[in-house]
Formats: sequence, structure tokens, C-alpha cells
Amino acid sequence: MRQLLLLFLFSTFLYAQNDKEIEVVVVKKAPKIATILKKVNKQLLKNVDSTTYTYTLNQLNLENSDTIIYRKENQLIKCVDFAGNFTKKNEVENKDNWFSKVKETFKEYSTSESPIGWISGFPVRKNITIADLDFFKNTNAYTYKVEWLNDEDLQVTFQSFNFYTGKFVVDKNFNLLQLTYEVQTPYPFYYTSNETFGKYHAYTSSWIYQREKVEMTFKIIKKKMALESLTIDEKLRDFLFNRYTKEGVVFSKRTNFTTKIELYHRFD
Repeated sequence: MRQLLLLFLFSTFLYAQNDKEIEVVVVKKAPKIATILKKVNKQLLKNVDSTTYTYTLNQLNLENSDTIIYRKENQLIKCVDFAGNFTKKNEVENKDNWFSKVKETFKEYSTSESPIGWISGFPVRKNITIADLDFFKNTNAYTYKVEWLNDEDLQVTFQSFNFYTGKFVVDKNFNLLQLTYEVQTPYPFYYTSNETFGKYHAYTSSWIYQREKVEMTFKIIKKKMALESLTIDEKLRDFLFNRYTKEGVVFSKRTNFTTKIELYHRFD
């Protein structure tokens, strides 16, 4: 009887041990980063909700006492894709609502040609063009880590030695759900217009991104991606904008800006 009891206990122990080992071994394998990036890029081009939505836009220049920008308005945005094919316009046209006090530096510019557009409109355009962001294109410069958040959603963290660090979350169909990134090292930006006057471009601009932090969320509407929110924190150092005409040139002084932009649509 004692031998039978020992045999029973030993068999039970083996069964429990084997059962535990089976639970540990069953691990869901994550796709390779090359596969993820390829499929995400395809969705950014092909699987976007092209409905025109009304977004609330808030922007405040945070540090300058002579505040140059204080915007609160509705914008109509239609994204055909997230590779630059979109339209954006004010729900109510009021070009002067950008200013609470016009800074002395920009007094020579009309509203339509003001360099303020680079501090306000450009950040939104740049970040809605998601497929062109560096960590989706210049992949050799980044290290990536892939992990499952749950049975359906993947999180990818990325880092570059001297550029961006951040993360994004995709669903089982590789639609973006969240994206955040920020710059690790300041970097310069330059722009020249195509129009020229003699040997000069009509407009030239340059600055240094001292800080750039972006957060985006997306909503899946009828299986397609729609932008839900975009938050941008920027600190621009040595901002310089020059306008050239037949009469000469208007120079702006080097200026620093710290600005926050919020763009969002509340889906029901």
C-alpha cells in the first residue's frame, strides 16, 4: 500500500511539472522589425480614413513676454494618406487671429507672407506626413525593440544615437494607434523658396531644433486609420527668416521660440 501511495505522489509531481513546462514554452513570436515597418508604411499609404474632420487647433508661444502667437481655431483636415496627401484649411478664415501682439521683428511682413507660418503651419504639415519621418525611412540609423502589449497590439521602441528616440503601437493589421518621439540632439533646418529675384531666393529661413517632442494618437474608423490628436512641443533656436524683393531685402533678427501646438478631434 505504501508503494502504491509513493507511486501516486511521484506520478502527480511529474504531471504537474510537465504541465508547468508547457505553459512556459508557449510564447507568441513577434514579427521582425523589417516586416513591421514595411506593413506599417503600406497602411500609411493605403489604409487611411479620407473623411474631412473638424479639428480644434490651439497654439501658444510659451516663453516670449511679447507673445507673437495665440491661436485657437477650428481647422478642416482631410487626409488621403499619411505621406503628404492631405488638405488643411481654417473653418472660418481670419488670418489676423494668429497675433495677440505683433513682435517688432516681424513688423515689415504682411500676414500672408509672415514667417510665423513656419512656427505654426509647418510643424503640423511635417508631422502629418508620417511616412517621411526619419525612423520610418532611415532605418539603418536606428535600433528597434519589438514586444507584444497584448494578444493584438505590438509596441516598437526605437532609438538613434544622435537623432530621434520614441515608440509606436500598431494593431494586428499594422495600423498605427500611437506614436511618440523626441529629438535627442539639436539639429539645423534650412529652407529656400523656388521663386528668385536675381541671385536671391524670395524667402530663406533657418533655425535649430533645440527641442522637438511629438505625440500622436489614432482612431480606427471602419478599419481605417484616422488622426485623433497631435501634440507638438518645440523650441527653435536662432530662428532667422529673410524676404527678398526687387526693392531689396528685409532681414529678421535671430529669435528663439518655445511653442506648443495641440490639434485634436473628439470622435463619438
